[in-house]
Amino acid sequence: MNYQFLYKHFVFLILTVVFAFSAKAQTINYSLPEKNTSKNFDFAVLGKTTEGIIIYKFNKNENIIQCYDNAMNLKWFKEAQLSNKNSNIQHISVHNNKIYVFFSFKKGDATIIGAQKFSPKLEPEGRMKMIDSVSKDIINDSDDWYVKHSEDKTKYMVYYVTKDSKEGTEVQSILVNDRFKVIKRSHSILPELKENLSDELMDNDGNLYFFVAEQEHSDLVYKTIFTNPRYYKLSSTGTLSDVKLLSNGKCRLNSLITKVDNINKAILLVGIAKQKGNNTTPGFLVSKWNLKKDSSELQKFEPYSDDVIKDMMYSPESDYNNFEIKDLVIKFDGGFVAITENVYATQQTIEVPNYYSPSFPSVRTYTYTHKDDLSIQSFDAAGNVQWHKLIRKKQNSESEDAPFSSYGLLKGKSSIQLIFNESISEQSNLFLQTLSAEGNINRGGINCSRQKNLMLMPEKASQVSLYEIIIPSQFRGYTQFVKIDF
Repeated sequence: MNYQFLYKHFVFLILTVVFAFSAKAQTINYSLPEKNTSKNFDFAVLGKTTEGIIIYKFNKNENIIQCYDNAMNLKWFKEAQLSNKNSNIQHISVHNNKIYVFFSFKKGDATIIGAQKFSPKLEPEGRMKMIDSVSKDIINDSDDWYVKHSEDKTKYMVYYVTKDSKEGTEVQSILVNDRFKVIKRSHSILPELKENLSDELMDNDGNLYFFVAEQEHSDLVYKTIFTNPRYYKLSSTGTLSDVKLLSNGKCRLNSLITKVDNINKAILLVGIAKQKGNNTTPGFLVSKWNLKKDSSELQKFEPYSDDVIKDMMYSPESDYNNFEIKDLVIKFDGGFVAITENVYATQQTIEVPNYYSPSFPSVRTYTYTHKDDLSIQSFDAAGNVQWHKLIRKKQNSESEDAPFSSYGLLKGKSSIQLIFNESISEQSNLFLQTLSAEGNINRGGINCSRQKNLMLMPEKASQVSLYEIIIPSQFRGYTQFVKIDF
């Protein structure tokens, strides 16, 4: 028997199986690049329907919806046929294989707020539903009113401020279901200044939460400092609750995130904070409000451990005071994973030769935005730290928003995946870090940019299914989308 022949074929078979599995485990598709310099379109990935991937492109004058198939070939693009051609679209979402559009237009001395439903092919399903008619003195622009939807997208809240004064903020709100039937109209007086509002969220029962905090701004520190976080609840019946305190007032937060835990019926606030006083160590402020009992379930300050600080200070440029909370992944048992990023700015001043007067060179100052290491901590439902991991990266950009830095997030059933550029260049590939529920890291890479002239923007990535993510690219005036299947 020819054992050498069998061995060679056995190795070939193993390699074939391995490469076939790798190809199946990670598929990459690219849309064709589109010229974007003249019309300056912004974009949002809305989701996936039976028709394909739905992407919304918009500027001040145009609202275009595009549909791509699974291979990212453009199937069609068109504008939504709204009842009024001069409508300003305020909100678009994909739900239950339909496209939902909220918009406004002028009619005489009033602004009409309307909503309309479309099929996956962007064909109108029924007529426009008028949500409200408002004086142009209150709403004169699409940015003067807002739409929030529940996590399951079965309820939508349309609201706007009718009056803002030292006595408080008057808010008009209209709660509608996914058939655009009005459930409740409410006029509420929020005893807060509008400038104190930091966020609004909505739960699956149709309750809207106004999150409020004092905000300190300084020219010396570019970050906003938040103190005394709290919230008001506008119930689906139209009743506005008294203020609910989410902190004892002893913490100053450089960043915070609020989320509704619809499974465990709770409001969760997590922030990076320092307790008041000199030379205090920062850490996590964790606050949880039980919505069933309408009482505080947890208020806890968890300072960074020595091991966490050691990891955060690994490189000379690192400073644990610069970490900001960026994401919050809520677990089914009421625990959560907090993702923080090392964000800071530096300046460099250089002399630029003056060709008209060499003796007097001009001076130019450059500001760089840095988005470096990721610090990730897992907490249980009681706010206790379960594990901590640090993912190292080093990114900087002259742009203030640094669109090619930071990371994208893919949430799986039992793990989360973090994606970021290995370098800020058109030939950069992606690093992929997979974290299991136990905190184990599996490191890998995605070779998607070589010879493609892509400048990927992972921070604007959108997860469209359990195993698919869309990452946009902008390079030399061209926009392109990359779909990765895991």
